[in-house]
Formats: sequence, C-alpha cells, structure tokens
Amino acid sequence: MIENEKHTISKLDKEVAVIKTEISEIKDNHLAHIKKDIDRILYILGAVGLAVLGELFILLNKV
Repeated sequence: MIENEKHTISKLDKEVAVIKTEISEIKDNHLAHIKKDIDRILYILGAVGLAVLGELFILLNKV
C-alpha cells in the first residue's frame, strides 16, 4: 500500500514538473508573441484613426 502511494506521488511530481515547464513556455514564448501582435494591431488602428481624423478636418474646412 505504501509503495503504491509512493508510486502515485512520484507520478504526480512528474506531471507537475511537466505542467510547470509548459506554463513557463507559454508565459515566456507565446505571450510575448501575442503582445507583439496586439501592439502591431494597436499601431495600425492608431494610424487609421489619424487618417480618418485628417480626412474629417479636410471635409470640415471645405464647408
């Protein structure tokens, strides 16, 4: 019975180590790429917003 519990604990320790590794990989790699993509989208939205605002000012000056 004790050997079975030790085996179960050992197995759980290995699974926890794998989960920690996967979480670290997600945090260090994937989140950095997602942040970069979001920053790029925000940059493009800002540029489009400025272009629309500029066109609005041009239209208002013609009136």
